Amino acid sequence: MSDRTPADPTVPEPTPEPVVQPVPPTPTDAPRADTPAAEPSKRTALFKRFGGAFLAIIALFAFRAFTADDGTHGIKTGECVAAVGTDDFKKVDCADSTSLGTVTFIQADTATDQTSALSLCEKHGAQGAFTSVVGDGGRGTIVCVADPK
Repeated sequence: MSDRTPADPTVPEPTPEPVVQPVPPTPTDAPRADTPAAEPSKRTALFKRFGGAFLAIIALFAFRAFTADDGTHGIKTGECVAAVGTDDFKKVDCADSTSLGTVTFIQADTATDQTSALSLCEKHGAQGAFTSVVGDGGRGTIVCVADPK
């Protein structure tokens, strides 16, 4: 037999208290010192990465748009021109010995082939023409020049 006495059925036996173990923090719960509180958006990150190059390209196109020559070199009808090299011209005084003649007509955004240029200039009393192609397809500016008088 045993030394133990039977338990009194009227008195409840004490229940052992549960042991509570502390839970270690998981990596997702722990604050990280190497990341900022808020992540930048993808758009902001892209702008920071490529923004400078994008602005440089826009500036280049703006510069070219404002400084582009339309083929006239700023010459107007009634002014005299002289040849520069074999395919360009410049404004000169009409009494200048290098003057090729007076500009009688200027047409922008037109066909610049030789036949079209000479035909257009003959209609405006000119015997010669300077052309400059400023776009695709042979279109550009024609400057008609009449012989000096």
